[in-house]
Amino acid sequence: MERPSFSGVLALIAGAGLLPEAVARGAASAGIPLVVYTPGSFPKGELLPSVEGVDLLSLPGAEGKLNLGALLADMKRREIAAVTLAGLVQKENIYGPLGGAAFARILASGSNDDHALLGRIVTAFEAAGFPVISCASFLSDSLASEGHLAGPPMSDRDREDVLYGRRILSVTLPLSFGQAVVVSARAVVAVEAMEGTDRMIRRCAPLLGGAGGAVVKMMRPDQDDRFDMPAVGPDTLTAMADNGLTALALEANRTIILDKKRFLSLAGDLSISVEGLLPL
Repeated sequence: MERPSFSGVLALIAGAGLLPEAVARGAASAGIPLVVYTPGSFPKGELLPSVEGVDLLSLPGAEGKLNLGALLADMKRREIAAVTLAGLVQKENIYGPLGGAAFARILASGSNDDHALLGRIVTAFEAAGFPVISCASFLSDSLASEGHLAGPPMSDRDREDVLYGRRILSVTLPLSFGQAVVVSARAVVAVEAMEGTDRMIRRCAPLLGGAGGAVVKMMRPDQDDRFDMPAVGPDTLTAMADNGLTALALEANRTIILDKKRFLSLAGDLSISVEGLLPL
């Protein structure tokens, strides 16, 4: 994925996790000036420890909520040229008190699965004059490639589980849920919902009883890659090892691997097979 070419300041709407820092590093290396909006008041040293010269601002509104109207007004005042979205936002936040009427209208205007809700937020940014750029544009070296990526070769049993999981995702993904599944002995153990991949993996232990299995993570075929691209990282591998899972299959060129060097090394240390799959 090519990095975008534009002049002006980029606004990064940052959630939790390692992704915002990786995006900020990519933008900085491309010489793009950056303003970062975060929910709450994260210290810069905690959110972006390796990035210098970045304005770090709290999102307008109640902590953890998005006051969209106030955010758009602030971005106009700062003459922002484009926007990118990166990081984990806990989905349960949409059920609490909202930080502004503009976001309340977005929630009330249709279904609130990830694809639909984020799509309407992107539309609101662009209607206000702010083009939205995929965060993957700044992370080309972090995307999963096709084929064997790390760890030992995948066993025949794990490969069967991966193929079965891929079949399940071909049904769930168009319905805008189930971006990842856990499969063991060609049976679905868990389907990802609001909790995210790592938390889905951790709820599998009582069900698996040490039986092992595979995690398969992909995108819906028509997913807009400007938002909600799948991401995995070292914590994903740790969760898998803690629950006896031995294989991880990722959609090639559409899955972000966070802290990639450490991720690939850790997969070997934990004997977890990691492969990139062709899209559905």
